[in-house]
Amino acid sequence: MSTKYEKGYLPKISYHLAQGNSNKVEYFVNRHTQAYGAPTPGDWYWVTQRVKHIQQEWRDEEMEYQSHLGKL
Repeated sequence: MSTKYEKGYLPKISYHLAQGNSNKVEYFVNRHTQAYGAPTPGDWYWVTQRVKHIQQEWRDEEMEYQSHLGKL
């Protein structure tokens, strides 16, 4: 099967999981399933790691922003 995106909709699923947007997560899981098949345990591991990475980036950015304001 030729895939347009290497990881399908997994990056979008990860982003919306990190945001806590369950409606979008459900939407993109369904899209991924239709286009690429059901996510595998390996896919879910990748999503989990990506969510952790996204959330850490957001924490780092918030700390940097607050440090520029002199609040830390």
